[in-house]
Amino acid sequence: MRSIRTVWLTILLLFALLPMLVVGGVLSWIGRDLQIRQALSIQHEIAKRSEALVVNFVEEALLEANILVRTPAFVNGSPEQQRALLSQTLFERNLFDSLVIADAAGVERLGVSRLGIARSDQLTNRASDPMFAAAVSTEQPTFGELRTHPLNGELLLPIALPYRFPGAASVTGVLFAEARMSRVIEQVVNIPVGMNGAVTLFNRNGQVIAHRNRDLIGRTVALPVTDEPQTLSGAAGTIVLMTLRDVVTGDYILRIAVEQPVDEVYQPFVQNLQIIAALVALTASAAVVGSMIAVQTITRPILHLAHASEAISVGDLSQRVLVTRRDEIGLLQQNFNRMAENILAQQTALAARNAELEQSMQAQRRLFETVQQLSTPLLPVWEGVVVMPIIGHVDAERGRAILDALLHGIAERRARVAILDITGIAAVDTSVIAILTRMMQAAALIGATPMLAGISAVTAHLMVQQGAADLKVQTYRTLQSAIMAAIEGDRPFPLRVSNGRQPRTG
Repeated sequence: MRSIRTVWLTILLLFALLPMLVVGGVLSWIGRDLQIRQALSIQHEIAKRSEALVVNFVEEALLEANILVRTPAFVNGSPEQQRALLSQTLFERNLFDSLVIADAAGVERLGVSRLGIARSDQLTNRASDPMFAAAVSTEQPTFGELRTHPLNGELLLPIALPYRFPGAASVTGVLFAEARMSRVIEQVVNIPVGMNGAVTLFNRNGQVIAHRNRDLIGRTVALPVTDEPQTLSGAAGTIVLMTLRDVVTGDYILRIAVEQPVDEVYQPFVQNLQIIAALVALTASAAVVGSMIAVQTITRPILHLAHASEAISVGDLSQRVLVTRRDEIGLLQQNFNRMAENILAQQTALAARNAELEQSMQAQRRLFETVQQLSTPLLPVWEGVVVMPIIGHVDAERGRAILDALLHGIAERRARVAILDITGIAAVDTSVIAILTRMMQAAALIGATPMLAGISAVTAHLMVQQGAADLKVQTYRTLQSAIMAAIEGDRPFPLRVSNGRQPRTG
């Protein structure tokens, strides 16, 4: 096999390549332009991704706050229930550092933070707070400047959300929340940008508020007025190619800068330029005619390869090239044909694998539906009497499934008594008590008498704390005593825990 290097050396030593000087200059200019365009395209995509991360986080926090102020326990609950709901929201979703409720006059009523519940002497009046005034006047969420937590240095975004209870003519109050922006900002600043580039977050004054290098936080940089990509001094003081993107949240503007050192951007171009210069220097004595013949000889099979590659890229996997040479290009032609065969085989295997995966997913869905049905059994134990044994862990999603099964079973079997057996619940807490309360209330609303079996001293204590003791429902320590009472026709009376005997009505 003849070496392509030998062919190039022989031809370039015989013929001058004067036109290659022009071609080399044009290629250098095009290569530089393409290199910058490629770098800017990557920076633009990183900036869009960073903006999406920040915007999605803010929208998620705002949605969570809206859900909180519309929750029935918040709208109709007592201050203790509202405080419990604030604490639950704070620690379950981990989106906020603090939540404070202020009335329509700006007086703080309740407050919780990750450090604990605010005491009454720690509550203040926010009537003069610009965020409060803007939220009440516009009845729209208002955002403040990012601030740093004094203890842990975490970045927090203040949010003032006005809310109005049903039937109210004006704003009922304002929920002040501090979103934990450090979660999403940590993701943004750690997005890789080349070898030495970085994503930097500035405030509207050009001050660095987040950077992978924490030593640069607080430094002020003279940013351009427009968002057009420019070459300027970056956060670290080096000359960089920078792409800016503004994230507007209400009146607050966060500037995301994706920067990459100019030396790194131009490094591939410089390497290519050195190669071109070396080739031109070696072939300067070759003839024009020889260079044209050499280009024609070498580029023809490469063009064929390019056309075939383009056809394969749009889905035509039947493309093949003729092996016309015995040098490296001929080897490339052979390898190209093997690659096309491998791609075709992989695509066929992938299609078969996708079909297998689809069948597996369908089987898993059927299995999941069966498990869901078995996890909420409703057992008829007597005419008009049904038992719903609740076993294992109970969360909000499973609570909804159990409630649906209970209501459908009562309606379908026309039950007059519905017994909830909580003996097998893994752990009973305030959220489980709330779920059980909703189940008993719903059962009573559709005409069934709810009974609660398997109640323990801890459960009774929690029910008293949650206010469930005011419900008119019969409670029993064992399922057997509840079934006996239901069969003998007991009726509901104020909450009382029996010792396994049928409660008295007199």
